[in-house]
This record gives sequence, C-alpha cells and structure tokens, in this order.
Amino acid sequence: MNYLEERLKIYMRDAKKIRKFKSVSRPRGVSVGDVVCLYGDNGPIYAVVIDDDKETKNCVVLTPELILSGEGLLVRVNHLVSLLRVTPLNFYLTRDMEKYCEVVGKVDVERIAESYRKLKEKAYRGVRKRFYRYEVKRIEIVYNMFLEFLNEFEEKASDSIVLEWDEINHLFDRKDLETVFADVAVAQGAGVDLSKFLVVAIENGVKIVFADELIGKVGRVLLAGKTIYSGRIPLQLQIDFHRPVSIEAIVKILDVQIEETQEG
Repeated sequence: MNYLEERLKIYMRDAKKIRKFKSVSRPRGVSVGDVVCLYGDNGPIYAVVIDDDKETKNCVVLTPELILSGEGLLVRVNHLVSLLRVTPLNFYLTRDMEKYCEVVGKVDVERIAESYRKLKEKAYRGVRKRFYRYEVKRIEIVYNMFLEFLNEFEEKASDSIVLEWDEINHLFDRKDLETVFADVAVAQGAGVDLSKFLVVAIENGVKIVFADELIGKVGRVLLAGKTIYSGRIPLQLQIDFHRPVSIEAIVKILDVQIEETQEG
C-alpha cells in the first residue's frame, strides 16, 4: 500500500460523518469573503462564502487535509488549524444554517473562486477521487439541509391564491369602488409596505407578495377594510379586477392582520 492509500485509510477512519451541528454562542451575519467554520459533532466543516443571493450563500469547501486534497489554493487562518486548502466541492448555506457558523477569517473571493473553478474542471482518479467521494458523504448533512430548504421554498412558491373580482365585488359600496378604481398612472411602479407586502401591477389586476415573516401565519387580508381573504397567509395573492387599477391606491387601502394567538 502506497503512502496516499495509507493516508486515505487513516483519514476515513478518523474523519467520521457529521450527523448534527452545534449552534455557536454568538453568531453574526455571514458575508461574501468570510471563512466560516460549522461545528459538527464529528469535527468542523470549513468553507468560504463566494456568492450571496440573499436567500442562500454559495460556499466553497476548504479542507485541513492538505495532501489528499491536491492542488487547491492554500488559505491561512488562525483557528483550530492554520492552513486550509480550496476543494472542488461547494454547498449552499441557508439563513437558518448561519446559526452554526463562526467567522474565522476573511479572504480574496476572486482568488478562491478561480481556484475552485479550475479544480472543478479536473477529472479525478484513484485516491483523490475516493477522497472527494468520501468528503461528500462526510458532509452530506449540508446538502440534506439545503434540500429541506428547497422543499420548503417550493411549497411556499406554489402557495399562490387567485381571487376574481366577481367573487368579492359584492363586499364593496360605491365609495369603496371609487377608491379601488382610481385613475391609473401611465407608468406604475411597485407599491411597498416593507413590513407586510409588495404590490405589483399585472394585466388587469395586481399581485401581492407577502413578507417572509407573514407567510404561513393565520390572518386576514383586507381591502378598504373588507376581508377578501382569511386563513394562512400565502406567498402571494393575485386579484384579477378585469381592468387596470392604481397600485398607489391599492397600497393605501390594503392591509394584513395576523391573529395574535396563532403562534406557539
């Protein structure tokens, strides 16, 4: 058995699969360029954040195993180890996962990303191929957590409700109708109540996208003081008025009320 084979055998014996994470005592926001450490029950996972799309952060995995990992860029940190190497592996960090992250350094993202791209293009064989296959299994928890996030996100994204004006117009009197169908501007932007919703004009109606913190909670959506929807707040609510309406006017008379007793 050659040196690399023996080293891989020892590594696979000692570096066990991570099955759960430990929350850090004082988590702080994670940003692009941060070197983060996620503390697992069987050791840490190191990574660099190379991109941020607000919902998730793309992270390149760093490894303290400098020999088996090959030729990736070396990254110096002042932590449990002093040197880490860039790998061809990545994962996506969700907001919920940030509570497990400790920021342990800051790096030049471009250099990390370039090294990562070059490593991704390589065809691995033998010991290195087996090493990276093992690493994917060892840190499988981060991939499973991201899949859970995607499933929840897709459930929310598919949670869209459409109301036809014909179904709700009986709720409104003449004065309400004058407000709803106010003069429409030639060019309309989006209407925003930052704590509750975003209202966007669509053809002959509006689309209301609710704030993340409201989605799934039990409440009511009101227009001009009249309840047009009650139940769990969806990701978005579309109202087809069968004619253009003023976004500015709709925002002024739109409200969302959450039931105080729904939590817990």
